[in-house]
Formats: sequence, structure tokens, C-alpha cells
Amino acid sequence: MHSQTEDRDEILQLLYRYNHAIDSGDAEVWADTFTEEGSLDAAGQLIAGREGLLEFARSVTGLRHLVANPVVDISGDVATVRAYLLVFMGTAPAMIGTYEDELVRTPAGWRFATRQFVVDPPT
Repeated sequence: MHSQTEDRDEILQLLYRYNHAIDSGDAEVWADTFTEEGSLDAAGQLIAGREGLLEFARSVTGLRHLVANPVVDISGDVATVRAYLLVFMGTAPAMIGTYEDELVRTPAGWRFATRQFVVDPPT
């Protein structure tokens, strides 16, 4: 039996592992943060399933993702996360927005079932 604290820590580590993997070009580790059927809605571009996720991850270069202020809500073997995302290209901000995540506990640990990135409108 996992405590809420252990679950929350594992989920936060998943968020950080996701960012480090995509930024370093490790498509396999990045795709492993999702379930086999997992999906990412990247500002309106839907990427679904392991092969689609791998192809997407291999296309991402030169970015740095920073997640901030994650709010994690856990209910048994499912969880939701809402967090801010800042994306940099080099040292220049490229995008700012919000992640809306649905996670599930798997035999390998917590994984994203769905992840949606909504870009903040320009001001």
C-alpha cells in the first residue's frame, strides 16, 4: 500500500523525468512516461500510442521544458495533475501554458494516460 506522500513524490518525479527525457532527446524514456495507449495533446496536435509518441519525441530538438506549481490530486490508482509549463528555445521563452494530466498507477509505477498542453494566449 502506497501513502499519498509516496504517490505524490513518484508523480512529481514522473513530471521531471518527462522533461529531462524530451529535452535530452531520449525518446524511449520519454515515451515510457506514458501508458502503452497514452496520448499527448500538444497545443492541438494529438499524438497517441507508443509509436506516435516515439516519433514525436524524436522530432523535438533544442527545447528546455520547465514545469512549475504542480497540483496533484490522487484517488486510489488514478490521479490528476495541473501545472504550468514554460518552454525555452535556447535562453528565449518560446511558450507558456498549462498541463492538464490524467495518470494511472501501472505495475511499472505512475504513468500519463492523457496529457494536454494548452498554450496561454498572447497578452
